[in-house]
Amino acid sequence: MKIDWKSLKSFIDVTKLYSYLNYIELDTNYYVWLLYQGESFSSSLDKGTVDCDEFIKDYMPRALIKNDLGDDGITISRTMFVGKSRMMHCLFVAITTSSTQTNDPTGMYYVVLKDSQSNITQDPALAVYTEINFCPHPTAGYGLFGGSIETLENLDSDVIANALLAPDIPPEYGGHLFFIRNRLLNKPIEHFSRYAINVGEIPGGVVGANVVRIQLKHDAGLSRKFQIEIQYYI
Repeated sequence: MKIDWKSLKSFIDVTKLYSYLNYIELDTNYYVWLLYQGESFSSSLDKGTVDCDEFIKDYMPRALIKNDLGDDGITISRTMFVGKSRMMHCLFVAITTSSTQTNDPTGMYYVVLKDSQSNITQDPALAVYTEINFCPHPTAGYGLFGGSIETLENLDSDVIANALLAPDIPPEYGGHLFFIRNRLLNKPIEHFSRYAINVGEIPGGVVGANVVRIQLKHDAGLSRKFQIEIQYYI
């Protein structure tokens, strides 16, 4: 689909798909295109124009032109691995629902309580969501391997667990990505874990983009002790 440069750059800026951008330099212009969800969007930018100068200055350096084809013409796929410069860490924290207190000595965890309307509350009796947030540093990148949740006290009512990345960044800007959604924990005891085959890379640089949140939904004011584990490389 051929569209104007203003529309194409607006789409790229909103979705942050800079690395999906491709281009070919011709004698008098640049042919620019982006492939997304099976649809191709393209524009032609004449050299010497304001639009072309903007593309060269602000967008061309962020495009990743690469050859991902093998000698037989088949696309090369790769797995991600952890190099020697990173070490694996298993960080545990004990929390109690409807409370912001933890036993975390590192400062990498913090807890937020929310009421039934998802508004932050300081009143434990109104807490319906207990949100455990993991963040090594406001702008640090790291490799996320997996984690677990374990009940340390018997459950006698339903508790639902979610786990998501960049929870406070809207989906249209690449955030609010669920790893686990709507998992009903077993009663009376649960030890639930999930791990990735390959290390998932969590990018740094943007505040909030590297936050992992374990959200527990429970009866208002429910007080039960849990242990949370995050396994990561940094």
